[in-house]
Amino acid sequence: MTPSEEGIRLAKRVAADQNCSRREAEALIVAGGVQVTGKVVTDPARRVKDEQAVNVNRLVSMAALAPLTLVLFKPADLVANLAWLQNTVGLKSPRPGIWGAERLAKMQQPLPLPKAASGLSIFSDDVGVLRHLEDRRSPMEQEWMATLGGPVPEGLLKALSGPGLRPSINRQTETVTVLRIAGKDIDGQELGRWLDQQCPLQDLRRQRVGRLSLAPMVPGEWRQLEGYERF
Repeated sequence: MTPSEEGIRLAKRVAADQNCSRREAEALIVAGGVQVTGKVVTDPARRVKDEQAVNVNRLVSMAALAPLTLVLFKPADLVANLAWLQNTVGLKSPRPGIWGAERLAKMQQPLPLPKAASGLSIFSDDVGVLRHLEDRRSPMEQEWMATLGGPVPEGLLKALSGPGLRPSINRQTETVTVLRIAGKDIDGQELGRWLDQQCPLQDLRRQRVGRLSLAPMVPGEWRQLEGYERF
């Protein structure tokens, strides 16, 4: 069978018809925005012939090509990686084509949380968001809530204070103390290790990154970052 009889890859055909890059064409196909002779095809490698009609749904196309940022409430003692993202979001998404496994597998995780910590976890394929969150010259401010067993030792707040680091007592009883720690360039793993050496650490949660807060999500919940929201 000659190449003309086999047809060409669907991604190549869509790229030519839509005057877009091959990568953009693959995204449109994976998102479910392309039909071949009236049937949705999600395999970019599918071969099509010249006589076969190929149609693109513009509404799906726009959603598939738009940058995507997801925020999740990671439970403690759970590794937040791409496999977890796919299981958490991909299987429950109301838009499985656009948020399918192929796209989620290409997302990146800026400011990852340590396994033992809980709180705000971020995944994105938005170049602007990733550059902003990972800029080491201007670190993003974070806010952490640390729950310690019993009253904190005298002088702990002073020892924890440093350049750009603002600790305070959020709540305190005879059995528990909750610290609020805000500052830039905070390493959650190092923070948790240091706190646990001072007083038994029961929970460490990242509450905020920049202007974006964890509330009102609950552990295991996720949502898409809206276009008007900024870190």
